[in-house]
Amino acid sequence: MAHSEKLNQERLESLQMSNFDLSRTEWMGQVGNDVLILHNPHFNVNWEPYRMKYVLVAVCNEGSGFGAVNLRSFRLHKNSLLIVLPSQIIQSYEVSEDFKGTFILFSERYLSRLGQGDAYLFYKNAEQAPFYQLDEGTAAAFRSYIDLLHKLLQIRPAKPNMEEALQLLNRLFFLMMGWVTHATAAGNDAQLRENEVMLQFLQLVKQHYREHHEVAFYADKMNISAKYMTTLIKKASGKSALQWIEDYVILDAKAQLSSTVNTIQEITFDLNFPSQSLFGRYFKRAVGMSPTEYRASLRVYQIAKQEQ
Repeated sequence: MAHSEKLNQERLESLQMSNFDLSRTEWMGQVGNDVLILHNPHFNVNWEPYRMKYVLVAVCNEGSGFGAVNLRSFRLHKNSLLIVLPSQIIQSYEVSEDFKGTFILFSERYLSRLGQGDAYLFYKNAEQAPFYQLDEGTAAAFRSYIDLLHKLLQIRPAKPNMEEALQLLNRLFFLMMGWVTHATAAGNDAQLRENEVMLQFLQLVKQHYREHHEVAFYADKMNISAKYMTTLIKKASGKSALQWIEDYVILDAKAQLSSTVNTIQEITFDLNFPSQSLFGRYFKRAVGMSPTEYRASLRVYQIAKQEQ
């Protein structure tokens, strides 16, 4: 595994908490403190949800993987591209033994430098459609970008103006991302009313689910009746608005129980439940076990993995 420079320790620790086995990654590289590239990493797949801290763009070159981002399932295979935004919760269910791909992590600070319009469009399009199947020509262009980036990282800082060249190359990456997301975004203008409401509803839920668990809050925000909103959400997704809110709350609770040392009381307050007992009943009704039992089951699972 080749390192272009010492990688940001906080970011490495963050990745170690997820499914990456960095010691078995083919190569890693870094551009400043804002861009991190992992090429052909190895995975320690587990079913624990994990909250992303960075923008992640993943391109699959071989093999397959199956998981979910904010409860939306995806299946990666050759030439698939996935975008995960900061604060979204990712779950990995399986990754094939022959999986190969490139994972690029960008800080939000880096994206802000692209220009307000470009950054907004990237976030908007990725929120609407995080998964893409690339045609062979576009996939080949992405592979060429990764290959050139790797070569430049290997010779830096021996050449003059290297940092500027790397910045321009990453700017090119987001121009290519525009090719991918534009075609999908262009079709969204013609979507039915229920899909427009669905998108707005999910954006609001993402922002407010910790503080507000009731359907009426979101309907008021959208200036429509709770009954009308619930009807459109059900038509668009097959799930009720209340179920979507509950799914976000439970997913966050699971992420905190599995990847933090927060106490049950602290999680209760963070998710705005009036008491620990009420949170416990809410969680058990959805999951089938109490928060304490769920955390204990994760420890048993982790011990079993270590003993294998």
